[in-house]
Parts: sequence; C-alpha cells; structure tokens
Amino acid sequence: MSAELPPEIRLGNDIARALHHLPADEGATALATHLKKFWEPRLRRALVERVRADDPRVDPLLARATATYLEGDVDRAEVAEPSGG
Repeated sequence: MSAELPPEIRLGNDIARALHHLPADEGATALATHLKKFWEPRLRRALVERVRADDPRVDPLLARATATYLEGDVDRAEVAEPSGG
C-alpha cells in the first residue's frame, strides 16, 4: 500500500478482521459495542466521517458496525461493565 492508513481505519479494520468469523449482525454489534466502550470520541468521529464519505479502505464489517453504533444498537450491559486491567 502506498500510503499509510489513518488510525481510525487501520484500528477498525484490524478489529473487523478479528470478528469476521461471527455472523454479520453479531459481528457488527460486537464491533459497535467496542467502538462505544473503548474508542475515544475524536477517533469515533473520524471513523464516522470516513464511513459517511464511503472511503473504500473501510472494511465492510467496520462500515456496518459504524452504522450500528450510530443507531445506538450496542450491548449496553457490556458497555457498562468495567474493562479488566
């Protein structure tokens, strides 16, 4: 690849690849939950901008998860649970 990916795409695509084994709806919800729980708001906003601009470098599961996140369809129990570590 000639240009380095922006962090929001690189990180999101890495997570999407790890979740591709799940059914699409489940993977999108899991990734949307991760975005809500762990990503800093500026990084989420940058991702939303990339998805809305139809950036072709965004993994389709990440794009679907971003739409899921924007709809508020996240695992609220998981978001409320403190992260370990």
